[in-house]
Order: sequence, then C-alpha cells, then structure tokens
Amino acid sequence: EPRYRTQPRMDFHKTWLPWLLALHVLDVAVRCVTALQIHDVHEAPPCSRHPAGKHLIQLPEIQRQFLLIVPHEYTDVRSSGIPLVLAFHGFGDSPWYSNLLFDFSQHIDRYGWLGILPFGLNETMNNGLDGVGACCPSDCQGECCMNTPSLRRKGPTACGWRDNKKDVQFVEAMIKWTTENSCVDPEKVFAMGFSMGGIFVNYLACHSSHLIRGFAPVSGNPEFKDNGCSISRPISYVSTCGTADDVAYCQYLVGQTAELLTTKNNCSGAGPNGAAMTYARSATTSCKIWDCPQKNFMEVCMVEGLAHDVSGHLRPDNTSYLRPGSDLDAAEYAFQKFTLLVDGSMLFWGQPTAEELRYKKSMWPFPHHEDHPYIRNGSNHPNTL
Repeated sequence: EPRYRTQPRMDFHKTWLPWLLALHVLDVAVRCVTALQIHDVHEAPPCSRHPAGKHLIQLPEIQRQFLLIVPHEYTDVRSSGIPLVLAFHGFGDSPWYSNLLFDFSQHIDRYGWLGILPFGLNETMNNGLDGVGACCPSDCQGECCMNTPSLRRKGPTACGWRDNKKDVQFVEAMIKWTTENSCVDPEKVFAMGFSMGGIFVNYLACHSSHLIRGFAPVSGNPEFKDNGCSISRPISYVSTCGTADDVAYCQYLVGQTAELLTTKNNCSGAGPNGAAMTYARSATTSCKIWDCPQKNFMEVCMVEGLAHDVSGHLRPDNTSYLRPGSDLDAAEYAFQKFTLLVDGSMLFWGQPTAEELRYKKSMWPFPHHEDHPYIRNGSNHPNTL
C-alpha cells in the first residue's frame, strides 16, 4: 500500500477562477456605491485657512471686527469663486443674536457660501475691538454671549450702525479681507439686515452698488430720500416688511424706497404705466415685483399682521408672538433670490447626476445615503471660536 495518497488534481479554471471573478465584481460594485454615496470632498484647493465654524476676525487698522462664518463644505470653486453674504444686526442686537434670528449659519452651510456677521458700535464708538462680547450685556460675556440670546438695553451702550460713511469703510475693509484671504468672488457679494441693520442695507443699496450686487433688508425702512443715491451698476433687491411693524414702521415707507431704487435701477413694472405687479405668495404674504434688465430683480413683500420681526422666524429670546405658517421665510427667500445671480455656485447644483439616478433605479429598496450628516440630521457647528 503506498505511503502517500495521490490527491485529485485541482482544476484552477473550474474551481478558483469563478470565485475570483465574483470577488472582482463585488469590489467594483462596492466602489460604485462609495462613489455614488460619498461626495463630500471636491478636488479643489481649500477656500480659506479657517476651518468650518465661526471665527472672530479683527481689523486693527480700522478698529472693527466681524464674525466669519465658514461652511462645512464649499460649493465647487474650480470654475468660479464663492459667494459672500453679509448680515447686519439690529440696534441693541449682536452678531450672535442675528445668527440665531436668521438661522444664518445653517443657510451658509446649506449653500456652501461664506458668511460675515459684522459688529456694530456703541454711541462712543470705542468698543470696536472688544472681542466676542462687544455687543452683549456686561453680565453675559464669553460662552453666555455666544450661546445665550441676550440683548443690551437700548441706549448709549447698544451696538448699532451709527455713522454711514465709517460703516461703509468697514464694509469695504471686510470685503477686501475676504477676497485676500479666501476664494470669494467679489462679483457675488450680497447684504441682508434686520431693523437698523436693514436701514443700513438700504443705504448700501444707494451708495455701495460697486461693492454689493444684491440687497435684502428686513423691517428696515426709515424716511428714505434721494440724498445723493446713485447706483453705479444694476442691482437686485428684495425687501420684507410686516403690515403691523410697531418699531420701524416700514409699512409706510417700504414702497417709496422700492420706487426710488426701481427708477435708479432702470426697472419698471408690467402693470399700467410701469406699475409693479402684485401677487399673493400665501394667505399672509403678498409681493410686488418689477422687471429689470440683466437678470436683476426688484421685489417688496408685505406680511399681513406681522410686527417688528423677521418674517418666518421667532426671536431667539422668545419675545415674538406666534405667527401663521404661511408667512414668508424672509431669510431663506433672500438666499433663494441671491442664487439667481451666482451662476450655479451652490452646493449640489446639478445633482442628482444621470449616473446617480441610474444607480437608484437599479435596486429596491432605494440606496440609503449617509453623506452630509450636518444637513440630513439638521445639526450645525456650535458657537465656538
């Protein structure tokens, strides 16, 4: 009897090759799933040296400061620069309060843009570099200021926009800083503001059209006269006001402001003699629109019964009365209007792709996605520096 048994010869082509081919197919499928589900990272250079979050930026040369809001992910910068939105707080408010009031960081994250929340000044204008608590009450500094919606009492210590010429210089310096320190496109700069911040945005529309392309004041219309108003290039404008505003009383003046800017901007309505057309957006919101050249827009939206608040938002210190859900979301609407001027520079433009849709149709249940949890789960970066 032989000492060793002869084992049957293994036929490689019949035994191992099918398994190797199956593993290869599985590997390709996994790679495809990964490619279709994960698209957080663009193959583009970083837009800013600052990571996602809120960053205090100080400009000692002009004794002013602002919060830079950096998104978790930028829109694709390979073909054009990033849009920039500046949001000006109301009198006695702070940038931290405005961030909560407008849901500003969430909007910046959703669109992949850069944001700026500037600090106003007190009456003596000596708090320009006072740090994170410059516009918060003295008993609410540091973490309290950043995370608690506390306001200063109205008066000399309250922050506001007190000197238009100096504040315009501040705007120029902020835009200059961002263009030098990030990939911001200077042709895609926008401004919004509430109350006194909205008043200043109206001033910018008349005096800084060479810097800013689109404007969105909210409840911010004082007596508004020509006073050297000059638009150097076509602008876009959308203003929101409540019909029961009990502080700025914008309901009495918002139309006059829009008419002035419409004339300066060479726009006209589609109604008789160039009158604006009015349409109902909802049961509580109606808007007037004018037609403008070069893809620009002029629009005024009135919210029935709204007091001195940001339409569609509750104040973070719970001093707002509850409103119908039909109210226009003024902050979201401003961002949506601004997208008309950015040539597709926003996150997820062009998605889903044809390849992604083919992949979706290839299976049931539909594929599960776990990318961008900060958007899908509604989370946002905390108020940390």
